[in-house]
Amino acid sequence: MKKVGKILASALCVATLVCGTLGAMTGCGSKKESITVSGSSSVTPIMEKLAAEYEKTHDVRITVNMSSSGAGISDTQKGLNDFGMSSRELKSSETGVIGTTLCMDGIALIVNKDCSVTDVSKTDVKALYESGTAIPDTTITAAIGRDASSGTRTAFDELLKIENGYATSVATLAETGNVIEAIQGSTNSIGYISYGSLKSTVKAVSLDGVACTVENIMNNTYALQRPFVIVLKENGTLSAAAQGFYDYIMSAEAQTVITGAGYISVK
Repeated sequence: MKKVGKILASALCVATLVCGTLGAMTGCGSKKESITVSGSSSVTPIMEKLAAEYEKTHDVRITVNMSSSGAGISDTQKGLNDFGMSSRELKSSETGVIGTTLCMDGIALIVNKDCSVTDVSKTDVKALYESGTAIPDTTITAAIGRDASSGTRTAFDELLKIENGYATSVATLAETGNVIEAIQGSTNSIGYISYGSLKSTVKAVSLDGVACTVENIMNNTYALQRPFVIVLKENGTLSAAAQGFYDYIMSAEAQTVITGAGYISVK
């Protein structure tokens, strides 16, 4: 029995040594490097695509936490992520962080697929959100927007010059997906989402006769457009793993993924 015990002990030592040696070379028993990105629900879909592409060739695990632009910026300020996502420019009051543009995006005005409306004006849309006034000569009597922490809302309000908040009749929702679902279930409402998040289950309408398309966003004829911004801690240092992913998403290589997903390259 003593001899068997010695053999088992020796085998265990050998296994430990082998794993230790292989671990140094191949990562035996080691965990993947972890990267956390958080923020805008509008930026989340393209960030998830970029993360999936990067993970194919890198031994990392990237977690993309969807919330809002405000939450992503706050997370970065507090050191709760590696970097944040915002679907608007940073405000002067948001200190301790810096923003770099990842790509450009349009804000699409959407209605139910069965709605007969194909075009609206900035003046009428502004009046609907500000005072609840139905859009003349259409079936649109209700508006759906985003909550106050949304970067899409901030950009939408700034572009339409909505300065005093929404009418009490306007429903405000937390995420892009919520807006799409609400529009699918209503034939008399209009809402807004990221152009890159458009689905065939809803219909985008033109604004003052200009369609929300990549071409019209690029040539600046479509009025509702904004940047997608990556938020970094000012004077902070990324881990080697996070720096590698950041360098990738900002590279020309990543622009193929970005443009393929319907967003507008800035490279």
